[in-house]
Amino acid sequence: MAQIYHTYANIYDFKAFLGGTDHVTDWTTDVTPVLRVLESASNRIDQYVGRSFGPRTETHSFDLGEGALRDDSLMPNGDMVEMPDYWTTRLQSTGILPLDDWLISATTVTSYEGTDRTTTTTLSEGIANDFLLMPYNTNPKSKLKLVENTLKNLYSGQQTLTILGQWGWQNDTESISTVDAIGSTSTTTVTVSSGSTTYVGDTILVGTEQMYVTNVDGNTLTVIRGVNGTTAATHSGGAAYSRYKYPADVVQVCLDVARTYWRSRDVGQSQLIGTNEMQMTFPQNEERMILRRLDNYKNKRETAIYV
Repeated sequence: MAQIYHTYANIYDFKAFLGGTDHVTDWTTDVTPVLRVLESASNRIDQYVGRSFGPRTETHSFDLGEGALRDDSLMPNGDMVEMPDYWTTRLQSTGILPLDDWLISATTVTSYEGTDRTTTTTLSEGIANDFLLMPYNTNPKSKLKLVENTLKNLYSGQQTLTILGQWGWQNDTESISTVDAIGSTSTTTVTVSSGSTTYVGDTILVGTEQMYVTNVDGNTLTVIRGVNGTTAATHSGGAAYSRYKYPADVVQVCLDVARTYWRSRDVGQSQLIGTNEMQMTFPQNEERMILRRLDNYKNKRETAIYV
């Protein structure tokens, strides 16, 4: 899997969390190690939940069912008859596919009639088309359901369904500023009209391109271009850019986990400090307790019909 560039708390968040608002004037170093700690904390959250919160453009491939599409059986008279296997029957009768990740929106859904992948059908979203995403009234989406009247189908086999789309928990952003013209798709230096509220560790959106901020010097940002499955592009001067937002409890857990990593530089990885009634859990057990606050995001993966 390609690297994910979504850090759930930025440098400003972390310094304010540890040092209060005074850090703005008296804490200007340690950018690289702090960013590394925040990235590690974000990766740990993704590992614990089993999914990533930040939006990424990806294609997911699914195995539908197991075994052959048809099971050949003999009738009493010796004639051969084709019987649908369990998964084919289930898919055709319910038409509901649990997804392997949070889905924000689907761009292209392709169904293949067999593992050989020679015959394809494109499915369209909508009640008058082929499929709907569920749940209907909330995001993110976790299931794909065929519309009752569609003439298209899902077929069992290996990688017989692919979904290109934007995957993640949410696609919320907040407007920040505007960029000067970006005339190259390879430049990693971006000038903005005001860089005062953009921070190291932010993932920003310019047009359809996501960029990851690794340094801020006044109104000049150093970025990694075209991250999370997006494509680096040129941008006109004055184009607006925004910063991605994450659920508040995820941001706080990221800060708390990062704090345990930061403190472990001095205290090591001992699970207990002190003796008898003066013992204190620190920091490995503390990390586990912090991560449990995200248990509500841990979805049971209901199906083995994905890859």
